[in-house]
Amino acid sequence: MTVGESLPLFLTGLVFFFIGLDGIKASLKALSSRSMRRRAHAAVSSPLRAAALGATLGALSQSATAVSFLLAGLVSTRLLPSERALSVVAWANPGTTILAFLAAVNLNVATLWLVGLAGLGLRNRRFKRTSAMLGALLGIGFLLYGLTQLKRAAAPLHESDWFATATIALNGSLVLGFVAGALLRVLIQSSSAIVVVLIALCGKGLLEIEQTIMIVHGTGVGIGLSVLLLGQGLRGEALRISYWQAILNACAAVGLGAWMLFAATGLIPSLPSLLEWMHLSIEVEIAVAFLIQMLLCPLAGRLLSRHAAGLLASLAPEAREDELAKVRFLDEGALEASEIAIELVGREQARIVGALPALLDRSRLDATATSGLKHADVRASLESLNTEISGFLAELAATEKDHARGVQIASTIARQQSLAELVEAVDTMSAVVERLPVESTARMLGGGLTEATDVLVGTLRDWLELGDAADRELLDALTSDRSEQMESVRRNSAAADFGSAEDRAAILYATSLFERTVYLARRVADRDSSTSD
Repeated sequence: MTVGESLPLFLTGLVFFFIGLDGIKASLKALSSRSMRRRAHAAVSSPLRAAALGATLGALSQSATAVSFLLAGLVSTRLLPSERALSVVAWANPGTTILAFLAAVNLNVATLWLVGLAGLGLRNRRFKRTSAMLGALLGIGFLLYGLTQLKRAAAPLHESDWFATATIALNGSLVLGFVAGALLRVLIQSSSAIVVVLIALCGKGLLEIEQTIMIVHGTGVGIGLSVLLLGQGLRGEALRISYWQAILNACAAVGLGAWMLFAATGLIPSLPSLLEWMHLSIEVEIAVAFLIQMLLCPLAGRLLSRHAAGLLASLAPEAREDELAKVRFLDEGALEASEIAIELVGREQARIVGALPALLDRSRLDATATSGLKHADVRASLESLNTEISGFLAELAATEKDHARGVQIASTIARQQSLAELVEAVDTMSAVVERLPVESTARMLGGGLTEATDVLVGTLRDWLELGDAADRELLDALTSDRSEQMESVRRNSAAADFGSAEDRAAILYATSLFERTVYLARRVADRDSSTSD
């Protein structure tokens, strides 16, 4: 094989590798269901079980980052204590090393059988029930096939001048190797993938074992850099757990990197020399070095456990929007008492209504009356909370056997659906009004709709929280039939003094959304009355 043929083969191997990796991650989506999360809660009832779960999830997903996202959802819904989540993500790192050991052995024939049988199984309708498992197996097969191609592509690279120059530079400096590992981790976003490539290169004699292991150590610092660069969209538990993963990997990487540099003085043996004493192949030596580095992550987590909560809280303080996404009243034990469960759901639903004014902030005429919350984060938190409440109600309905309670649960589910539609209507109306020209007649009318909506949802919140008759009377007045008034608004907004045709169309749309908001608020209030009865 020529050098010109090795580059496309190398890229093909990487593509199959990442396709397989994505396929494996996709097969784990079932873990996001409430039933699977309850099992996960039981699986971390002891430190040993938490370690086993972390290693298993790391081996299956080949991404401690993916595991951290799963754990963030468990913590935010109070299905998993945060301290146990930190332990699980620490042990997920050693689980990711299984790829390195697979790359160190020859699995060509087994890989082809796996791809062929799993692929044919997915095409057969008889195996529809096991499609998720077969998809995961096919992902593993693609991943292993990608590893095989990476090994083949590495063979002729030593013939290229640019690669010879790069390897000479790397082989001449341990520090440069460490820096290269950190940069590669930022670019490739997978430590195990980098180690697989290094095994292929070192196995062909293109890199020396000391520099190769130093590059592996550098990937630990690269994880921290990735969190800083790519974690801007994360918040709350997801950000804190990602920071924890970065801290543990950086501690392990810096410790082993310092050992390698000190060993270069000849005063102490290096890690490669100790591994060589074990008479392992070069490929296995690299895999073992990677395993040692990943095993240091839970050790570092153990040493830092007392300071973890305070450290992570200072690095990623919880915002008010993040608190909104967490269920405050629901509890898994309440599923056994449907009457109590319905009442707790009502409290969570009142929290959703109480957050709606924050969605109106961007379209208010008085900027000083805003809550200071980011509407996009509030909307995301409300969607997350809606998902949790809906899942809780679905489980409650599935286990309820009493007919009267079943009717109440169905009414509560309908109210939750109306609430989700109410959030959508309020947010959309606010976005439409925000786009109207500032200080225009259309914007003034749109601002009036915003303030009217604010009064409406505030009254609805008071009714849901207190159940006071005066609040219900006011709510009935606010949601009474005002079709003639709204028709007058629509006729006036169609006049030329409301601005361009686009502005007039926008205010008409905002008016229809306001009417829908009134209708949905009435539905939520009526459902609450039927539930209370």
